[in-house]
Amino acid sequence: MTILFVGGGTMGPVTPLIAVFRRMKGMRPDLQFAWAGTPDGPERAVVEAEGIMFYAVPVAKLPRHPSFSWLTWPFSYLRAGAVARSIMKKTNPSLVASAGGFTAVPVMRAARDQKIPCVIHQLDAEPGLSNKAVAQFASKITTSFAYDVPPFKNKETERVATPTRFAGVTVPSRQDAAHAFGLLTEKPIIFIVGGGTGAVAINEAIWKTKEDLIQGAQIIHATGKGKASVSVTEAGYVMREFLDEKEILNAYAAADLVVSRAGIGGISDLACLSKPTIFVPIPKSHQELNIAKLPCAFIDQGEGFSERLRDRILSFLRDKEAREALGPKLHAAFPTDDGTALAERWLKLLT
Repeated sequence: MTILFVGGGTMGPVTPLIAVFRRMKGMRPDLQFAWAGTPDGPERAVVEAEGIMFYAVPVAKLPRHPSFSWLTWPFSYLRAGAVARSIMKKTNPSLVASAGGFTAVPVMRAARDQKIPCVIHQLDAEPGLSNKAVAQFASKITTSFAYDVPPFKNKETERVATPTRFAGVTVPSRQDAAHAFGLLTEKPIIFIVGGGTGAVAINEAIWKTKEDLIQGAQIIHATGKGKASVSVTEAGYVMREFLDEKEILNAYAAADLVVSRAGIGGISDLACLSKPTIFVPIPKSHQELNIAKLPCAFIDQGEGFSERLRDRILSFLRDKEAREALGPKLHAAFPTDDGTALAERWLKLLT
């Protein structure tokens, strides 16, 4: 039997599925696994490092606003559908699982046509268009958030703990983690991360105010691939374009305060580890609703963003009691696990 995971383009739908894969592999060593993702997304290297066969599906994301892409999208979708059907033949999956992203739409439609069970997990508070497109023929739908009104019309959903790669892992000591980046343990450490692909606005805000911040603190700054010309290490400031899983865990362990985008991948990591965090949601996006449903500190990207972010960081560094209250509140409000909840539910659907 083969489980086909679907997701990519960003790491948001990928890291939770990796956690579920690891649990499934441990619970059912007899299973085979495959992955359908995007041709140029960041997920391929991560998936292949897990020993999973990777198949690229042409991107066929429906444009949200009028553009020339509206004319070309039908042809892109037909191409993606043909590739999806080919993947079905090559992998012959017994179950197709997704946590969102447009790659799932042609793949799950191809699975439906062959009467292969499909499951989806809704990560963000606001259901995405891709999950809406496939929800009606999903055998099971789970969610990361609780809803007063079912998020998918005429479909039952169940809230479960959100899978995270760091649930149950041994977290390095702050001293060892700080030393891994060449930083001192005597001074506060701030970890700046803009999500799997980085965040230009956050990067620029930190660069603009860096000299103010490193007077009393140290910074680990993950900019995202291609978001900085070179990697830099100077006194009190470490910049990297990309951190692998071990390095990210070290950065979290070292940090007294984290500044992060509000994608579910970041939220689940930070909730799992109970890290004090200032969230910066992408303006006018689903991330704003994620934050609205959680007891957390956040700041918008409005006028004076750089200075307001700097001042908020410094305020939390001065107020240890307020800072240390943030992590436990987030942990309690957003349940996470190592993927067991979803693995158990999805394995029950195998025939």
